[in-house]
Amino acid sequence: MPVGLPKIAFPIPITDDDEEPESNGLYRRRVLILGGEITSELANLMTGALIYFSLVDSSKKFKFFINSLGGSVIDGTAIHDTIYTLAAPVDTIVIGIAASMASFVLNAGTSRIAFPYARVMMHQPSTPYLDEKNVDIFMEVTEIKKMYDNIIDSFSKRALKPHAQIKADMERDFSMSAIEAQKYGLIDLIGGEDLFKFP
Repeated sequence: MPVGLPKIAFPIPITDDDEEPESNGLYRRRVLILGGEITSELANLMTGALIYFSLVDSSKKFKFFINSLGGSVIDGTAIHDTIYTLAAPVDTIVIGIAASMASFVLNAGTSRIAFPYARVMMHQPSTPYLDEKNVDIFMEVTEIKKMYDNIIDSFSKRALKPHAQIKADMERDFSMSAIEAQKYGLIDLIGGEDLFKFP
């Protein structure tokens, strides 16, 4: 279990010898917490839980809490695309900070919410491969540019801002308070204690 992924015991009797019981009570309540660096291990856990519980019942809403400085572009894109295409609605909620790829994950939510003192920061994606001197450097730059354009398109559609403006704003670290993020179009609502009420 990665650091930053809370687990609450929720024992369930095994009804079928081939079935593994799901022991995380937060998952059972459709609560996921992205509380660390976005890695492939964390992305696989998040997307697996989203897909599994959506297949169980696609009418029930997920609450996807975010407190992350970002991480891998590819793994962040995997979480974003899973949330965006899932049959079940997913509220993405910033409880600390959603920076870099975590802000892109936030952007996928059915409703995008931030707590009053939360921060949202977006900037252009980077890759460690750009520091290497090899013949594949131009392929890597081209691939990053394609992913960058896709990320800008997604922000542009949800924030209702021109592609050129999003691109210009992402040239540097663009940090916003919850109020500023709402005005910009990165979140829909500023929430509070009601977000911890579950059916």
